[in-house]
Amino acid sequence: MISWLMLAQAIALGAIGAVVAIAGIMRRPFGDWVLGAAALTFLTLVVQVVASIIAPIAGAGPTGDLLEYWTYLITAVVIPPAAVLWALIDKKGEWSTLVVGIGILACAVMVYRMHQIWFVQVA
Repeated sequence: MISWLMLAQAIALGAIGAVVAIAGIMRRPFGDWVLGAAALTFLTLVVQVVASIIAPIAGAGPTGDLLEYWTYLITAVVIPPAAVLWALIDKKGEWSTLVVGIGILACAVMVYRMHQIWFVQVA
């Protein structure tokens, strides 16, 4: 895991998630911009997967539990598509935008926790 990448990703996802969640609380309808925010979240997580595969090969492995790290990462990758699926099923509902916003915020928290597992914990 690249430290600056995690920091940029956590800040960006936190800001994007907050904007989408606030729009959901204000009952803004689900639209292309929410779908784009979820797609951007998914794209950053795919970049994190690639970086997490390359880092141990390059000699920068984790100090924490690798299984716990990958469990967090795979779960985070699944959250945006699941939130969008929920929102598309309930597109005319009041809370579809909020569901996607909370999913993006959850990904931001999970990315920060993955950073803790990778760098802070001592096995």
